[in-house]
Amino acid sequence: MVSILGVHPGHNSSVCLMVDGKIVASAQQEKFDKKKNSGAFPKDAINWLLSSNTITASQIDAVAVSGLIIISQSDPSGICSTFGLSALNSGASPITKIWRNVDYRYKEIRKLAYPLVMKKRELVGNAGRRWIIEKLVKDFGFSADKIHFVEHHKCHAYAAYYGMRNADDKSLVLTIDGEGDYYSATVNTAENGEIKRIASTPWHSSLGYIYSQTTAFLGMKPLEHEYKVMGLAPYAKNYFMKIYKKAFEPVFDVDEQKLEFTSKFPANRFIMHLNEHAVGERFDNISAAVQHLTEVSVSKWVKAAIAKTGADELYLGGGVFMNVKMNMKLMEMDEVKGISPFPSCGDESNAFGACYYLYIHHFAKKPSEVKRVKDLYLGPAYSNEYVEDMVKRLDLKRKYDVEFYDDMGGEIASLLAKDETVARLVGNCEWGARSLCNRCIYGNPSKMQTFYKINNQIKMRDFWMPFAPTILKERQHDYIVNPKNVDAPYMIMAFHSTPMAQKELVAAIHQADKTCRPQVLEKDWNPDCYRIVKEFEKETGIGAVLNTSFNLHGDPIVCSPEDAVRTLENSGLDYLAIENYLISKK
Repeated sequence: MVSILGVHPGHNSSVCLMVDGKIVASAQQEKFDKKKNSGAFPKDAINWLLSSNTITASQIDAVAVSGLIIISQSDPSGICSTFGLSALNSGASPITKIWRNVDYRYKEIRKLAYPLVMKKRELVGNAGRRWIIEKLVKDFGFSADKIHFVEHHKCHAYAAYYGMRNADDKSLVLTIDGEGDYYSATVNTAENGEIKRIASTPWHSSLGYIYSQTTAFLGMKPLEHEYKVMGLAPYAKNYFMKIYKKAFEPVFDVDEQKLEFTSKFPANRFIMHLNEHAVGERFDNISAAVQHLTEVSVSKWVKAAIAKTGADELYLGGGVFMNVKMNMKLMEMDEVKGISPFPSCGDESNAFGACYYLYIHHFAKKPSEVKRVKDLYLGPAYSNEYVEDMVKRLDLKRKYDVEFYDDMGGEIASLLAKDETVARLVGNCEWGARSLCNRCIYGNPSKMQTFYKINNQIKMRDFWMPFAPTILKERQHDYIVNPKNVDAPYMIMAFHSTPMAQKELVAAIHQADKTCRPQVLEKDWNPDCYRIVKEFEKETGIGAVLNTSFNLHGDPIVCSPEDAVRTLENSGLDYLAIENYLISKK
C-alpha cells in the first residue's frame, strides 16, 4: 500500500490523502480556522486528516507539496509583495512603493528590474521550501527525505487530467490562473496517460491577473470576488464593447503559433492602465468587457491548441477555469469534442495534482493505476450521536424545536413544497468551493420569493448574483441545453436554460441571460440528496431544487454542526436539518 499526503500551502490552503492512487480524504484549512480562502499553513487540516484516517506521519510514504516558490509565513520582510509575487503587490515597505509606482510603460526600466525580481523570487522560493520542511518535520514528525515539491502548473495539469481522465485518447490538458512558479498558463498534450508540456505563458502576461486587477478596480476583493464580476457582466448592454475596445482589446492577445498569451505590459500592473482609461465608465460595462476579453482570449488559445495538436478532448485546471461562463463558451465551440474542468480547480486542487504526480513519477506507478475523483465528499462527518450531544451541550431545546426524523429526506421535501427554505448538513463535508448537497441551503426553485428570502435573510449577496439548481440527471434535458451530453455534477459549467427551466427553475437561473450552473445529480452519487429532489418532484412535478452553499456571506461553507447552528442563529433561516435532527425556530 502506498500512502501520500498532498499539501497545498498557499492561497486557499488544502490537504488530501491518497492511498494506492485514489484520493480518500481532503479538506481545506478554511474549514477549521473559519477564514474564507484561508492561506494559513494547513496545520489543522493535516491534524484532522491524520486523526480521522487513523494514520501517523511514519505511515505516510511521501509528502507531495505543491509549488516551488512558496512564501514563508514566518518571514516578516514582505518580499513577496515587494517583488510582484502577489496579484496586487500590496505592501508598505519603501522598496514596495518604489517598485509599485514605476510606470508600467517604461520598458527599459522593467528590463533592468526583471533580473532582480527573478533573483528575489528564487531566494523567496528557497526560504519558503525550507520553512515548509521545518513545519512538516517539527510539527508532525515527517522525515525530511519524504518531502517532495512539485511545480505549480504541473499540479494543475495532473489534477485536471488524472482527476477527470476517462479515456486514453490524445487530449489537451490546459492550465491557466493568476500565477504559479513563473507561469500563468500552460498547454499540455496527454496520450496513454503521459502528459507533455508544449507551451507556457510567463507570469507577466497573466489573464488571471487582468481579471483580478479589474475586480479590485471595481471595488471588490481580488482572488475572491471574481465570480461577482462574472455574474454582473450579463447585465451590460452591447455598448460595453466601447470600453472593451478602448481599454482591454489593445493590451492583451494570443500568439497562436507559440500558444502563449501576450500583454503590452506586466499584467499585475493592469489596474494602473484602468486608472488611466476606465475611470468614469459604468461598472457593468467594465465587468462585461473583462468577461468578454476572457472568453475571446481563451477561446482563441484553445482553438489554436486544437489546430496544432489535433486533440479535441479538453481537461482544464487552474483558477481561471472557475469561470463557468467561459467554460460554457469552450463547450459550445465546434472544435471541442469533450470538456472536463476539474471541480473547484483553483489552487485548492493542487494538493490532488501533487499526489498524482508523485504517485506516478516517484513510485513508478502506471497511469492506469490512478483512480479519478468522483463525488468529492471527502471532508469531516458527524454522527447522530454527536448531534444529540451537541443539542444537550448547547441547550438548543430551550430556544428551538428539535425533532428526530427517520425519514429526514421526506420531511425536507415536504417543507420545500410549502415554499420553506431548509439548511442541510449530512455526511462528509464536500471538498471545494461548491455546495454539492451535503452542506447546502435548499429552496423551491419555482418561486422568486425563495430567491429574495435566501438572498436578503441568509446569504446577503449582491442583488445581481444568481443561485444554482440541483437537477435530477434523468430530467436534465428538460432544463438545460446540453447537446454534447457533457457531464455536469460539480457546478463548474454553465448552460443555457430551456423554456421549462425559465418557468420551473426561475429562482435558480441567472436573471439577465437565463443561464444556470447546475449540479446534475445521479442517484448513486448522493442518495440522500437524490431522495429529497425525487420526493419534491413527486409533490410538485419539478425535478430540481434550488441549492446554494450553506454559509453567511463572506464565511466559508459550514463544516461542523456547531458552524451550522451559528449560521442559524445569525440569519433568517427557519429550518436546519443536521443528520436526522430537524432544528427549527419557535
